Amino acid sequence: MYFAVFGYEADPLNVTLIAGVEPDDLWRQGESFSEALPEATRLSNRWILSSGLDRHASHSDHFEKLLLKLERLGPALNALRQQFRCGIGVSQYFFMDDPAFYLSEEIIQRYQQLGFEISFDQLALDYK
Repeated sequence: MYFAVFGYEADPLNVTLIAGVEPDDLWRQGESFSEALPEATRLSNRWILSSGLDRHASHSDHFEKLLLKLERLGPALNALRQQFRCGIGVSQYFFMDDPAFYLSEEIIQRYQQLGFEISFDQLALDYK
């Protein structure tokens, strides 16, 4: 789970100065995704704050950890959102027939207080 500033043309240092924190990850347009496929390159710049948790942590823990990071940005969060395209990304993989997950009302309200609307689209692959 991550918060990203994306599609900007400015030096990523400008984003960092506005945010007041270093990104957890930084993508630069034109750089390779991986050494295994060097011809596959990133199409845009992206400045990323992630939950920082590993893939075994619960989705709730990821949401809460990222929320704490976003709350600590204070007014810088609004400055970022006014000057750049920003968003939150989530990837969740389920290995069951009826995947579902829930967030506490408190976590949803805290994201809403920061100006984020929470909605989910779940896609399921049919393995049968």
